[in-house]
Amino acid sequence: MSFMDEISRRDFLKFCGLGIAGLILPDAFFSHKGLLLPVLGDGELLGRVTLSGHKLYQEPDFDSGVLEEMAKDSVRTITGITLSRDHSAPNRVWYELDGEGYAHSGRIQPVRRQLNRAAFFIPEDGCLGEVTVPYVDAYSSVDADRSIAYRFYYASTFWVLDRMIDSQENVWYQLLDDRNYQVFYIPAVYMRLVPDSELTPISPNVPLEDKKIIMDLTSQSLTAYEYERPVFMSRVSSGVRLSEGGFATPKGYYRTIRKRPCRHMANPANAYGSGFDLPGVPWVSYFTSGGVAIHGAYWHNNFGVPHSHGCVNMTPQAAKWIYRWTDPCVPPEKYVFSGDNGTRIIVQ
Repeated sequence: MSFMDEISRRDFLKFCGLGIAGLILPDAFFSHKGLLLPVLGDGELLGRVTLSGHKLYQEPDFDSGVLEEMAKDSVRTITGITLSRDHSAPNRVWYELDGEGYAHSGRIQPVRRQLNRAAFFIPEDGCLGEVTVPYVDAYSSVDADRSIAYRFYYASTFWVLDRMIDSQENVWYQLLDDRNYQVFYIPAVYMRLVPDSELTPISPNVPLEDKKIIMDLTSQSLTAYEYERPVFMSRVSSGVRLSEGGFATPKGYYRTIRKRPCRHMANPANAYGSGFDLPGVPWVSYFTSGGVAIHGAYWHNNFGVPHSHGCVNMTPQAAKWIYRWTDPCVPPEKYVFSGDNGTRIIVQ
């Protein structure tokens, strides 16, 4: 056997749940209708470095020689996917980058660079948009003296309020900051408007009590059931348990109670952690009144390893499936929705 265990696409998807599936499948798989216009560009599979100093190795092994310490937000081409020889590792996936070396997948976000034709109108109540490039800077205005407010990342989602044109006739989207109720602006070409067809419920005819989710914190996995039959499985990253108490995801019996297709999540630093400020968290399904939720994560790719401040992180593609499958169903024109009859969730 060679040093690397090369894996087929089928084996990789089985290993990682939906992980990178939405990026590997051909573009034709995602048919876009309604407000969304065709994307431009070849959609080459890329990897964005999410942590400054993440290492590029000669081989997919932490003990091999280090070729480079990569800068945060540097973007490389993913030229291969392999598993490490360490079968005890909770995340064995490594990416070959630019055909030059290997980086552990935990801090490499799989991304594409897809440009979009700007929509001619935005619905009166707004609509959902998704970033389709590795990152884009968001500005405080479209004026010439505009300043950068945030950097938005691939697969993050935002509520689009309006379409603007600047003095150079460039088209921008005005986005809602749903935490501070301000607005941001990004060039329209870097965001696709999510059509209603991608927001329709999955398995809507299955009775409420015949759906359930079981989250296993030991294996860091989530399984969705219909009629006691598993229909979806994925790796997750639950809350990190610290000796002081920390951010462990609470065990127990819950129901999904509130959902948002996008959310600006933030928490100041305290004695237990450095805090975070994450605009555009995608596909959020809350299951406790204290704000614990299942949601997509674009800031890491280390699923299978506890990583969060109490929530359950998934790939954006997997979190979107859960968002559409669970009750209550969110109307496409809403960016926050609550309901009394949610899907059962068991955290064990």
